[in-house]
This record gives sequence, C-alpha cells and structure tokens, in this order.
Amino acid sequence: MNLSHLDWPFFAPAHQALAANFHEWTAKHLTDFEANEGGDGKAARRIFELLGKGGWLDLTIPPRGESGDTARFALLNVCLLRELAAYSSAIADVALSEPWLGLLPILLAGSDRLYERFVPLYLSGDLLPAFALSEPGAGSDAASIATTARLDGNRYILKGRKTWTSNAGLADLYIVFARMEESGAICAFAVDGDTPGIELEERLDVMPPHTVGTWSLNDCSVPADRRLGEEGEGFRIAMVALELFRPTVGAAALGFARRAMDEASRRSIQRTAFKKPIAEHQMIQAKLADMAVALEASALLVYKAAWQYDVARRPIARDAAIAKLFSTESAFQIIDQAVQIFGGLGVTKGTPVERLFRHARAFRIFDGTTEIQKLIIARDLLRHYQADAVS
Repeated sequence: MNLSHLDWPFFAPAHQALAANFHEWTAKHLTDFEANEGGDGKAARRIFELLGKGGWLDLTIPPRGESGDTARFALLNVCLLRELAAYSSAIADVALSEPWLGLLPILLAGSDRLYERFVPLYLSGDLLPAFALSEPGAGSDAASIATTARLDGNRYILKGRKTWTSNAGLADLYIVFARMEESGAICAFAVDGDTPGIELEERLDVMPPHTVGTWSLNDCSVPADRRLGEEGEGFRIAMVALELFRPTVGAAALGFARRAMDEASRRSIQRTAFKKPIAEHQMIQAKLADMAVALEASALLVYKAAWQYDVARRPIARDAAIAKLFSTESAFQIIDQAVQIFGGLGVTKGTPVERLFRHARAFRIFDGTTEIQKLIIARDLLRHYQADAVS
C-alpha cells in the first residue's frame, strides 16, 4: 500500500508513525479475516478485541479534560485507521468503526460517571457499543423517530423498534434515541445490552459484512442517570456524532478504492490481450488515470475535513458531507473500473474486487445517503448567501 499521502501538511510525524505501525499490524493480524463476510458478528467482535488489546482504540478518542496536540488528533487518527483497516478487510473496518460511532455520544454528552464506567471497557475491547437511531419509519428522516421514553420516578421506560443497528443482538451497550411522551423532545440514553425487554427480531442479510438487525424495546427500564445531556438534546447529539463520523466513512471508502487501484494495476500488468499486457492498451491506461485522479481528490477531501476539526477547530458539517459524498461515490466508480479491468474474474464471487464492489455500494447509503449529503452541502452554501443578502 502506498502511504505517500502522509507527506501532506495535514499530518504530523505522529500520524505518519501511526499509519506505518498500524499498516504493519494489520498485515500481521487481520489478513486472515479478509474473506470473512461476518454475518454472525463473531469475526468483527474478535477483531474489536484485538484492536483493544493492541492499544489502537486508545488513539480514537482524545484524553478527557486534556488539551493540546494529543486531544486534537482524534479525528485524523480515526480516518487513518479506517483507511488502513478497510484496505486490509471490510470486516476489520466494521469492527473498528461501528463501536466508535456507538461510543461518540458518551464522549460528546456523557456524564463523568458514564465516561468512567464505559470508556475504559471500550478501550480494552471488552465493551461493544452500538448506535441506535434508525427505525422502520425513520431512516434519512431521523427526526421522525417514534420510539418513546417516559419518566417514571427515577427511571425512564423505553418502548419502540430500531433497525439498521450495527451489532444488534450482540452489543453490550446501545445508545438509544427516543422521544419523550409528554414533551416530544428527543433524548439519548445509554442502555445495557442485557436490559430486560430488549428483543432481537431479525438479523438483516445485507451486501456488505455488517451485522445489522431490527430489534425492539419492550418497556425497558433505564436509570434516569443514563440519559445523555439535557432533555431535548438527543437529536443534536445524534447529528454531531454522524457529522464526526462522516469523514471517517470517506476514509474507509478511500481504503477500499486504494485497494482496488492496487489490485487493478497489478492485474493490468499480469493480464495479456492481443499479445501484450493490457496495461499497454490506452483504454486501460485511461481507466487507471481516472482512478488515480479520483483517489487523490478523495484523500484530499477526507483529510481536509478531519484536519479542520482537529487542528483548525472549525465547523465541519459541510466539509464532512463533501468528504463522505465524493469519497463514497468515487470509490464505487474506481472499484467498478477495477472489476472491468479484471474481466470475468472481476465478477467471480470471492475475488477481492468482487468483494470490494459489494462493500462499497452500501457506503453510498449508510450513515447518510448521497442525497442527504447534497442537501447538507446546498443548505450550508445557501445559508452563507442568505446571510450576505440580509447584511
């Protein structure tokens, strides 16, 4: 894998060392998982444990209450780790990323007590968190969630159904977003995975190696101190978490695309047609050139967004949406061309580019569809012009 982009000014020597060490570690520990589609979640859980024991999860969060370079590097770290994990295997990326998304609300709005209870267990790989926002009737329109919460003394009673939850039925902790029955305000709750009333309804059989499912909360009783933030802050917490997550989704797509580029380049040299390697045909060279341009542009957008958050300390809603949109769309196009270069072998089930094709397709939908990203970008753009018109 070519790591030359680590010379860009977005990165400090610590990032370069992180990437080199993690790339070496993935080659040693994760290659055996590459072909695992992970339907039962066991492989992802094992990789998550390995990441914890290897100390890699420590690099995904800033130290609580600290400032300085170490705290600022969290998002760049996660993007680098996701790019390298995705290059190695899609299931490794799932194992790294989905628990981090589940932990983000704790980092954003959890009390000191909740932080101290859950974060050390996450860092050791012993606690698998899950982010539970989507519902059968509330996907892209997350504000329409119907799961309810009712305060009963010093406890909340949660009732409803969630779907597309990663690690459904496997998670040790669910971050559940629910609407208060009386006020309609959306709140976030940290709910133990073994809470009475939680029932897995269905594991969803999807194209990529994601263990997702539909599950229900049947009058689940949760202590009042498990609410994250103030009442009514749940939707904001969810949106901020997804905003931070989106550049890392772009980074994973970048890892898929970089792997496809490497596979296609090697294949074009090895495969012959009309008495010469297909790499010598101009049509193939044009495909490789287009792939290289899209790859470079994706990397620039992903790491610009992460740098904006970690170093420049600027809002990243628009940058995160641009990075997610462009990188996921470009990755799919790059992988599609890699399949074309492989010919019949490219559509043979189990080959690297065939797996990448299936994995990358879902990224244009998960964690905010391409269409939703376009709305975020356009609305942010128009907001600035409207402000100028008023002034």
